[in-house]
Amino acid sequence: MADGGLWVLVTLLASGAQTLRNAMQRELIGALGAVGAAQVRFLFGLPFAVLFFFGLLAATGLNAPPLSLDNLGWTAVGAFAQVIATAMMLAAMRTKSFVVAVAYTKTEPAQIAFFALVVLNELPTPRLVAAIAIAMIGVALMSAPNRRELARDWRSAALGIASATFFAFAAIGFRRAVIGVDSPSRALAASLILVVGLAIQAATLAL
Repeated sequence: MADGGLWVLVTLLASGAQTLRNAMQRELIGALGAVGAAQVRFLFGLPFAVLFFFGLLAATGLNAPPLSLDNLGWTAVGAFAQVIATAMMLAAMRTKSFVVAVAYTKTEPAQIAFFALVVLNELPTPRLVAAIAIAMIGVALMSAPNRRELARDWRSAALGIASATFFAFAAIGFRRAVIGVDSPSRALAASLILVVGLAIQAATLAL
């Protein structure tokens, strides 16, 4: 497969893994609750993120980039927003209108574009606008057959949209933190923010 099309395969694999992860997390809600199920996600991911970070250091031969207070602040914003978003998403999965709730969490791309414009002053490209439009059409198609159920259980839509909003906050926070890291390697900068973010999340939920 040509390098230009590799992202398609990676995206499909990531989507499938994300769906499987969400389904497994949903099974944990009954035993651990929404917060406990969310903790599993962050606690399990932390050691893999650390290993990946040190692997990048060894591969690139670079030193660990410094982390400023500004970077740390934006990372904390992203970390806390993602915790809230995950808890809301898991709570939405417990509602009767499960499909509707999940559909509305997919409004995240549109919200990210809006918040990126407001916070980062980044204008969306025509391709991004088209992709967001397709995603919103998908949300409409997924929720349309469940309109009667949604009318009786509006909490599902509210939790789905709120979850998407906090996921958008998280994306903006993490992106702003990565941009601010002083490193010639963007992958190394992103990996550092990932480790710090997961550490904040795991420690917060453990407490």
